[in-house]
Amino acid sequence: MLLKNALNQIASLQFMVEDLNLKSSLGKRFLLDSPMLYTPNAINSELDLVEFALKNLEPKRAFFTKLQTKLSQLRDIKGSIKNIGNKLILDDIELFEIKHFAMIVQDIFNLQTNYQLQIIKLPSLLDVIEILDPHQSNIPSFYIYDIYSEELASIRKKIKTCKNTQFKTEEEQSKELEVLFFKAEELEVGIRNILCKKINIYHKNLEKALNNLAHLDVIVAKAMQAQKMKLCKPTFSDSSTSYISMFNPQIKHALQLQHKDFQPVTIQLKKSVCFITGANMAGKTVVLKTVALCQYLYQFGFFIPAEKAKISIVDKILVSVEDGQSDQKGLSSFASEMLQINAMVEEALKGTNVLILIDELARTTNPVEGRAIVNAVANIFNENNVRSLITTHYSGLSSVCRKLRVKGLDYSISPESINPANINNYIDFSLIEDEKGDIPHEALRICSILGINQQIINKAQNELNN
Repeated sequence: MLLKNALNQIASLQFMVEDLNLKSSLGKRFLLDSPMLYTPNAINSELDLVEFALKNLEPKRAFFTKLQTKLSQLRDIKGSIKNIGNKLILDDIELFEIKHFAMIVQDIFNLQTNYQLQIIKLPSLLDVIEILDPHQSNIPSFYIYDIYSEELASIRKKIKTCKNTQFKTEEEQSKELEVLFFKAEELEVGIRNILCKKINIYHKNLEKALNNLAHLDVIVAKAMQAQKMKLCKPTFSDSSTSYISMFNPQIKHALQLQHKDFQPVTIQLKKSVCFITGANMAGKTVVLKTVALCQYLYQFGFFIPAEKAKISIVDKILVSVEDGQSDQKGLSSFASEMLQINAMVEEALKGTNVLILIDELARTTNPVEGRAIVNAVANIFNENNVRSLITTHYSGLSSVCRKLRVKGLDYSISPESINPANINNYIDFSLIEDEKGDIPHEALRICSILGINQQIINKAQNELNN
């Protein structure tokens, strides 16, 4: 899977990508085309580069300022390099692109050398610059220079002389110029052909430099994001996945704008089912989405929003959060949800190494059958050692699974102190073990705090009492 295909899975992943301070369109294309990584070596290789850049951000701030200035001058010249590789004759604009690109590569090559800070190795393109800048002017422009051909230089002098010479008639002068211009253009085509043949030798180096500079842009942006958001470098685990003080950057940012804090969550996932219960507004869905985000970030080589993280690699991340009705047009919410769940079960039965995250499983049907479906699905996942996280409102689940509960409202606080504007300040979002799996009855208390009509609350309470 490519990163661009994963962006529609979790909104917070899009947030993380858009937050990156990428300096070039080249870097953006490289990032979006990045493949998901499936081996510890591939992931660690990327994370080590990010860590190396991160460690040097402050000590060598001047280097990164100059580097990003150079990266901002980059243009995506993949097409021109491809044409060189296909042995086509480039026009002056394409040759200018190659020359300008080679000069930027060499500047960054020298920058890394001077600061003794090689983040990513770049090939030297001095030979390409020498071909396209024969006067060694170091000016980022291109022209078929006279130095390329004495014959061309001679014809250009004749053209200049012809323009300044007074002929008997304008027609006679025009004919003379036409002949000279034709000869000049013919020679220029030949010179372009020769130049492109010479540059073709360095086609692989140009291609490598293009790819490596795009990668460099991404690495630096990831490092700066890690510093700004205080992300951690995760480590590989071949058993359980665990997060200490995990947070969701997008929600944390939104809360900061309201002068509120995000409460981090600590959680561990083994190769089995883990239920999360709790009242509405307790943050169960946020935990599920953040786990999905962290798994994607890890396998795309990002640092993780947590104080510490150990993560197992999976082949697929399957998430069911919304009812999916828009994806399955014409189907009810329940039918659409069950088709998603069925696809997850099929993967489990095939033995796919998958992370499954389901929000409120069987929430769209009656409680009796819904509870039965939850137990059935959980048992299948457990029997096939599937690492899965399921949020639910159902109490008394018979499946032998780990059960966590969001601690919820602080009952030591008087209801008069709580209102719709500050209610989140009185919810403890930490997860606690709860083997009974009983759902806390907080709905009516929350309704009261939100100012819901008292008749609704009283009648509902009477129903509960009966």
